[in-house]
Amino acid sequence: MLDIFNIPGQQDNIKIFYARGTTDWQTWNKPRNCKFIWIMCIGGGAGGAGAGISISAPAGGSGGVCRVLYPANVLPDTLFIQPGPGSIGASGSTTATNNQSNAANRSFVVINPSGSVSAAMNTVCISGAAGAGTTLSQTAETAATTTQAGLLSLGSFTATAGQAGDNTISNITPLSSTITCGGAAGGNASAGANVLSVNLGTYSTPQILGGSTGGTIGGEGSSGVWYWKPMFGLGGSGGGDGSITGGKGGNGAYGCGGGGGGKGGTTGGAGGNGGDGLVIIATF
Repeated sequence: MLDIFNIPGQQDNIKIFYARGTTDWQTWNKPRNCKFIWIMCIGGGAGGAGAGISISAPAGGSGGVCRVLYPANVLPDTLFIQPGPGSIGASGSTTATNNQSNAANRSFVVINPSGSVSAAMNTVCISGAAGAGTTLSQTAETAATTTQAGLLSLGSFTATAGQAGDNTISNITPLSSTITCGGAAGGNASAGANVLSVNLGTYSTPQILGGSTGGTIGGEGSSGVWYWKPMFGLGGSGGGDGSITGGKGGNGAYGCGGGGGGKGGTTGGAGGNGGDGLVIIATF
């Protein structure tokens, strides 16, 4: 595109970056004439736990969200971005214990991809202080501070922790504190837990139903969905109980937790996958 009068193209005003792994850095270049840079980092969601033969599984927690507005002159002309991948749901267990998923990955925006992403003064924005599922599948990503991203002090930022995954088979309510949503737990002699519908005024969010129960193989949980206007995501619902094999939990939308696996007679259901994180950069 010709650079006429230094006027940026409309497509340069908003850039959305998607996860491509934990070693692949993506590049953003500052458009000409921009005065302010707004960045949102959403961390990856944790996968749901795998159920056992006498116990259902908790769901994965969701990623944190950090938003920051900078004067354009305080940041370099090139930034490097790594949206955090969500973690894979844990496999089902053949014992009376759950299998926990691995931790999800945080999302980063840095000034030097060759430097340490743990160095606060290299970090322009970060999704949170500790990734979702760091200790247990259902733990949420904790809120970011300037301890993790020291350059946040140059702008105006808001950081929000993710939502913990359901561990009580009592359904989970989205949008209670953040735009990302934890997953719903797997069933124990029951259907998997649901991600409940909430009223947004003119319409309601969809209910994500848990997997069915009563068969030799439990029903699979449903995957969560992502909305752009208004922006929010839903976690995966829980897998249903099965007399032989438990149902798999549903996958989470961007930054959202995967559903927990349902209890099985000989093998528990696997957890659903956590959703990948996102990074959005807008300029004006």
